[in-house]
Amino acid sequence: MLVIGIASTLWSVVPPVVAAVLAWAALTLLWPRLGGSQRVQAVTLSAAGIVALAWGLWRGASLNIGNVLGQNQAILSMLASITLLRVLNPPVTEGEPELPRGRATYLRSMVGVHAFGAVINISALIIMADRLARSAPLQMNQGQLLSRAFTAVAFYSPFIGGVALALDYTPGSSPLLMMLFGFPLSLAALALLSWYALSGRIEDIDNFRGYPVHLENLWLPLVLATVVLLGYSVTAEYSVLTLITMLTPVVVVVALLAQGGLPRLRRSCVDYVCARLPEMGGELALFLAAGVLGAGLVTAFAAADGWTPFQRFDALNASVLLVGFLLTSLFCIHPVVVVSVVVPLAQATSPDPTFLALTMAMGWGLGCAVNPMSGTNLVLGTRYGVNNWAIARSNVAFSATLYVLAVGLLFLYERTVI
Repeated sequence: MLVIGIASTLWSVVPPVVAAVLAWAALTLLWPRLGGSQRVQAVTLSAAGIVALAWGLWRGASLNIGNVLGQNQAILSMLASITLLRVLNPPVTEGEPELPRGRATYLRSMVGVHAFGAVINISALIIMADRLARSAPLQMNQGQLLSRAFTAVAFYSPFIGGVALALDYTPGSSPLLMMLFGFPLSLAALALLSWYALSGRIEDIDNFRGYPVHLENLWLPLVLATVVLLGYSVTAEYSVLTLITMLTPVVVVVALLAQGGLPRLRRSCVDYVCARLPEMGGELALFLAAGVLGAGLVTAFAAADGWTPFQRFDALNASVLLVGFLLTSLFCIHPVVVVSVVVPLAQATSPDPTFLALTMAMGWGLGCAVNPMSGTNLVLGTRYGVNNWAIARSNVAFSATLYVLAVGLLFLYERTVI
């Protein structure tokens, strides 16, 4: 899927639908590995999309099989590409020093998971949680920090599936402008977490065991982000999403060759294909099923003579929509469903594409923090034994505080840009 997806971007002779078919083939092979809730979610989303598609076709709408099969295939290629970054993580060795403790460690861990997560996605959370859980079970205060600091990345980073999805669904949107308004919200999230730590609102903060983050470990996110942004600045042909997908393997291959030559590259590629990629079954199920839902809704709305609940998509409507993200997430509905439903409706009003993408990204970050079934909280629950329901409940006040700031940024965008 990844190779054909890149090839179809570079050469028009390669049909993109081939990559979409391969994505579904991969999901078929990985289906037995999925959990029960993941299967139910995928089947439910797909079934709803098929019903909407059938209704639209019955009303005279046209069928685009490429959109049905591959609405989110580009997002999945990007996720598969950045998964390659995990092979650069050195294995934990015996005899490593004990994990550092205290408030300063809490703050360094917060910055670390956010900085790494902004580029290598949920792999950063897994890398850090694996290290923290090696010597003792992951504690609630550690799980809360990882969940909050990581989900705040979704407010601005195009390396995150939610932001990439928002940009992909809004042709003409500016990633840099979206980042300009989304990044302050992530800074506010980190400031809020810092205040939690310094004011004693984190349980047993003096004994908090954190990840040993060092400045020299930040080279990878900096290099990759720089390469992608430089590529975006010198070419108008490719989107940020496409550049991430194409350039990440180049950066990783160069780094592996520099670290250990061809033997290291060969071992890492085997690990990537045999161990890392098969862990993507959950993402395949979620995004492919959501793509079917989105394609079905687009077909249904096209047959409904352009009906939309929005007269215009302004800051007020966007603020109400963010409440919708939060409420649906509390009921375990993933933000990708809201994005798939709302974007086709909102686009009927010809909104500012960057404003729409910014709203989707903010809703994704706020919603994933309070959703016990989001990828972030589900990984913490199923892989590390932390109560994902308790983490989600504890994040409600955190997201509610950030909601107020998000609304302010939306109104500021409306006043200054639109």
